[in-house]
This record gives sequence, structure tokens and C-alpha cells, in this order.
Amino acid sequence: IMAGYGQVTLQHNIEANLKLEEALASKGLKVVELYSEWCGTCKSVVPTFKRIRLEKEDEAALTFLTVNSDKCDFLEVSKDHKGKTEPLFLLYRNGQLKAKIEGANTPSLSAQIVSFTPANADMDDLEENPIYLSKQERERVAKGEAAKDSKAGKKKK
Repeated sequence: IMAGYGQVTLQHNIEANLKLEEALASKGLKVVELYSEWCGTCKSVVPTFKRIRLEKEDEAALTFLTVNSDKCDFLEVSKDHKGKTEPLFLLYRNGQLKAKIEGANTPSLSAQIVSFTPANADMDDLEENPIYLSKQERERVAKGEAAKDSKAGKKKK
């Protein structure tokens, strides 16, 4: 594989639930391809993804993710997808599922991606992103429990 000058990664492979949550808890459109390990990612959509990616000036506005449904079960739908031969494409904008496309339906994928991608990622408000909010809450609770334990320990002295 030749790596061209200034080449960016088109698809980001995600293998951990926390990485997927982190990606979906950010601004912009995330095109998540769920695939089964034994059949791999869908190669036929890559030229379309490249074309759409090149048309977007703000890289944060559109991100393509590949997720092995056998390894990553952060999304409930990935449990139902295990063992399937056709890829499942999920389009998330600001943490909300906007479209679900089964199989490599390139015309439908292309149209949906173009319609849901913001001109720039800053058009999204993280305070309206349910995945971001639940991640923030979980982190607050974790910090709060740690703080409460240390205060309780001081009172006993």
C-alpha cells in the first residue's frame, strides 16, 4: 500500500466499547460500519466514502468508523448483527441515530451521508448529544463517589 503525502485515514477501526462511545459522543456525522469478523469490512463502499470525504472541508464533520460486531457491543444493535454476512451502516449525528442501512447500498448510503453531514462540526451542540451526556454523567458519578469516600474517611479521624 502506498501512503501518499498528507494522506488521512479514511476509516477508523474501533475495537473497544469506550473508543466507540468516545467517537459517538463527539460532534459531526459518524458513519459506523458494523461487520462480522469472518467476512471483514465492506470494500465496495470505500470509493464512495473517499469521494464524499474529499468534498468536505471540515474533517470533524464526517468520520467513518468500522466496528467488529464480535468484539464491540456498545451499541445494542451490534448484538443482533453478530454472524451476519452483510454489513450494517449506522449514521449517527451528534450522538443520535439518524439512519440504518443494511448491506452495501451505495446510492442510499451516499444520499444519506450527504444529507446528514453538517457543513462543519461546530453546528452540533454536545449538550444535545445523549451519548455525550450519559458519558459525562457516568464520569461525574465516578468522581463524586471517589470524593464522597475521601470526605467520609476524613470525618472518622
